[in-house]
Amino acid sequence: KMVDRVELGLFPATMQISTVTGLLYVVNFNLHGEHEPSTISIVDPEEMIEVKRVETGVMPHGSRLTNDGLKQYSVAMMDGILYELDVLQFDISRTIFTGRKKQMNMQHSTGSMDHNKSMKKHTMHKMPTEKPTWVYPHPADTHVYVVNNGTDNVVEIDLNKWVITRQFKTDKGPYNCEVSQDGKYLVVTYKSAAKTGIWDLNTGLELVRLKNTRKVTHGVVISPDSRYAFVSVEGIRGEPGSVDVFDLENLTLVDHAEVGKQAGGIAFWKMED
Repeated sequence: KMVDRVELGLFPATMQISTVTGLLYVVNFNLHGEHEPSTISIVDPEEMIEVKRVETGVMPHGSRLTNDGLKQYSVAMMDGILYELDVLQFDISRTIFTGRKKQMNMQHSTGSMDHNKSMKKHTMHKMPTEKPTWVYPHPADTHVYVVNNGTDNVVEIDLNKWVITRQFKTDKGPYNCEVSQDGKYLVVTYKSAAKTGIWDLNTGLELVRLKNTRKVTHGVVISPDSRYAFVSVEGIRGEPGSVDVFDLENLTLVDHAEVGKQAGGIAFWKMED
């Protein structure tokens, strides 16, 4: 049953809890609103109170924290920018453009922004081709991987140097990604191609590209033992959605389960003997 609720920004899309603060970080995607800066809602999940709302970019997506729980990352789809939030300072600490052609390395000023100037800037700004839709940290907290849906690639960003170090050319419409806990595999969902790609992070090569059981590939989560990837796939019209199970060692689709329509986000609960 529902036990409580809290008001957030428009169209909250992705969330995660920090192991350090115990707070919940929710990106407000604002999918159907004006192309203006949106926010991250910081929520106390015990009291169900929004502690702070931090402004980021246009259509922020993907809320993922480093394994040490100190930094939260999200990407603004219609700005082409990766945002780093310092969970102890409750503010944005760094930003970087997710494409190579106009790469920017910026320190983000703290304090509130002038909303009128900010909105005017984004109204006049030409939307980037990158259109990033997801970000995921390496388990060693050394890099993050950003999915550029518009340019069909994933970029690796060094968190120490704060620069793009590698680019992985993908199939059409990459959407979500996840790195296995052993740091060996990068699994990327290709929404437009209805496929899933499994990459070797040591070599930077795509090991296999496998078809999904439905036509609109969406989210991915990897088991804690780094053996299996579970991919959610939306159905079309009256079709049910599905969860496809990929064996990361044998590089095969091993099973699938039919679920509700338009299966989207997916998370891993637990493993049992």
